[in-house]
Amino acid sequence: MTHRRALIALALACLAPPALAQPAPTLDSVMAALAARRQGHARFTETREFPELSMPLPSSGTLSWAAPDRLEKHTTEPVEEILRIEGDRLVFARPAQNIRRELGLDEQPELRPLVESIRATLAGDLPTLQRHYEVRFAAQPDGGWRIDLTPRSMRVYAALQSVAISGRGDAVLSVVTRGNQGETRMTIQPEP
Repeated sequence: MTHRRALIALALACLAPPALAQPAPTLDSVMAALAARRQGHARFTETREFPELSMPLPSSGTLSWAAPDRLEKHTTEPVEEILRIEGDRLVFARPAQNIRRELGLDEQPELRPLVESIRATLAGDLPTLQRHYEVRFAAQPDGGWRIDLTPRSMRVYAALQSVAISGRGDAVLSVVTRGNQGETRMTIQPEP
């Protein structure tokens, strides 16, 4: 009798849909999840590869995001740098050297698409991404996602050929930029 029950249980298990099956992410579902997350904090590690150098340059620090448009990258190693974008203002600082520069994104039109690649993604703002980039989306086999951005402007493309943003759910986990100055790879560890 026990053998018969085991066979019935096995047959029923095969007929039942998987309990944990999740639908593959779509661009719309990822953008909605990102838009719902109004703030975030993370640690990052980054490597920059330049054609002129034989070894990549590593850095690390923290990232913070607050909707709708505040983004801060605080590099702590090897040299402290702060890059803060709020609204249309960008502030760059190196406290140890007493350097602080502020400019408007409209003063440097080539910067806006780079800023928006990250900021609009974190905000779940697909129309802004599409204004500056051709957007391609791919669901990953492990349930993650990847957004590939190619600049629409030839002027921007001359400096920045692509941005690849990968994540899972409402979290961005990596950003890879490729441009005429080399490649930058950022790995992000979100904090709860």
